[in-house]
Amino acid sequence: MGNRTSESSANSWCSERQRQRGKRAENRENPPGKASTEVQSIKLFLRHNRPWSWILWHPHQGLYNWALLKAIKIPLFSRPRAYRLATRTVIFIDTVILFLRALGRRVLRVGVTSLVGTWRLPNAISVLYLDLGTHKEAKELTLMVNEILPRIADNFDAYGFEASEEFVKQARARFVGRKNVHLIHGALCHLLPSDGTLKLYKDAGDGLENSLYRSHFAAYEEVGAIRLSDWLRDNHLDLLNTVCLLRMNIEGAEFDVVADLVASGLARCVDGYLGMWDDLSKIDKQRDKEFRMFLTGHHIFPFTFNGRDLVSRFRMRCIEYEIGTSVRAGLDRIRSQEPPPAL
Repeated sequence: MGNRTSESSANSWCSERQRQRGKRAENRENPPGKASTEVQSIKLFLRHNRPWSWILWHPHQGLYNWALLKAIKIPLFSRPRAYRLATRTVIFIDTVILFLRALGRRVLRVGVTSLVGTWRLPNAISVLYLDLGTHKEAKELTLMVNEILPRIADNFDAYGFEASEEFVKQARARFVGRKNVHLIHGALCHLLPSDGTLKLYKDAGDGLENSLYRSHFAAYEEVGAIRLSDWLRDNHLDLLNTVCLLRMNIEGAEFDVVADLVASGLARCVDGYLGMWDDLSKIDKQRDKEFRMFLTGHHIFPFTFNGRDLVSRFRMRCIEYEIGTSVRAGLDRIRSQEPPPAL
């Protein structure tokens, strides 16, 4: 009897020690003072997140959206493991939806018989890849030129655009010696200002929120303005006979670029639009609503591709599948064009 009592006491003591260790580990990750401050910050964020339905499904971000992840964090703040599991579950469900969307888009664009398989372009057809908003690390541009595009085509040219002078220099350093990768410094817009420059308002952090539209930021730099349609024409880039892919993450200026492409007639030559394009919804919800209506009216439906997608191999598979669809649709577009008249 005494042995059983001692054994029970020892087990109880071990369990209590484990509980205390777990509690200390949680406190190290989320100190009580920090927890209270961050929870209040999250509640303030959610209070200003309108409409509330966007928490369950954001029109740009989908189910995997920052408001939902923040809302989940409030009851699970003191349980980091449970929060990580919940976050992974949200990302997985959203990625399954993304996969089904990619399948549906392929059926609509290139036919049900093309659901399985990949394509490689003939040597005579090249790819033009435009990456608007590279940031300093140019992660998406790097992935495209090092891995994805070489699997699609022997001939491709990639152009990255970045408004921050500091960031474009850092991005250029990543592609030294790459003759088919070009970094352009400039601020993309629709209507060119009279003096040819725009103010890029700079956040106080890592620059992820640098924007032409966040005028409440105190710091800014003046940047030369670029209208993409003019730039394409001035550089004699032939979109009619090239597969064109365009990815954007330019903090609210996406509407300007798309409006320019539509007005110039070049939007129909872009075979794949990539990016989340959610930043305008953070800056001006009414203008974002107009943007979404504009996209729908011109049959432009971007497919997500930005930093948050790079952490999931499953999501990147979906994105590469969608890029394959766009490449095949572009090839069909080029082949269906009437041949030029004989001279």
